Amino acid sequence: MMLAKGRFWLVALVVLMLGVPTGALAQEERKQDHDQLRALMKRGAEALSTRNLDVMAPYVHPDFTVVTIDSKKLRGIAELKAYYDGLFEGKGALLKAIEVRPEADEATDFLDANSGVSFGTSNDRYTFLDGDVREMKSRWSAVVQKDGDTWKLVNVHFSANILDNPVLNAAKSALRNTMLIAGAVGVLVGVAIGFLLRRRRK
Repeated sequence: MMLAKGRFWLVALVVLMLGVPTGALAQEERKQDHDQLRALMKRGAEALSTRNLDVMAPYVHPDFTVVTIDSKKLRGIAELKAYYDGLFEGKGALLKAIEVRPEADEATDFLDANSGVSFGTSNDRYTFLDGDVREMKSRWSAVVQKDGDTWKLVNVHFSANILDNPVLNAAKSALRNTMLIAGAVGVLVGVAIGFLLRRRRK
């Protein structure tokens, strides 16, 4: 009986000793994954802030999609670049610069060995073409997948509080100012044309 008990504790001790390195190894692997994902978040923020989205090409999944803060669904890095450039250039441009400052709520929730979901907030700074500067806090979520040794973005979703949105208010203000200016120019042109017509009749 004593011999059987001794064997039981010996087996239990061996199993425990074998399990400790395995658990420690798993935790170390997850730590490396968390470090890589934090680096990915930082890299994405720098790419958006510097308008250099090409650097993100190796870190996006082939089926990458993004839902922007104004509810546009974009597929692939090329569509994202075209959308982003439109914020700064072209007929409808409103912005001079954006400083993106994301923070994760907590560590990534791993769904399995090679995929996970992250959540967080971003307190971003928007500089408009007219010099106005606004800050807006948004929420984001990201689905990530590991491809070999590299974590890649599969999907990113941004959202903002429509009831407390200083950037939207600034955009509305800019549009209202543009309309007021256009209206004033229209009135001036109308007065000038009327003056010229009266002179011709005389």
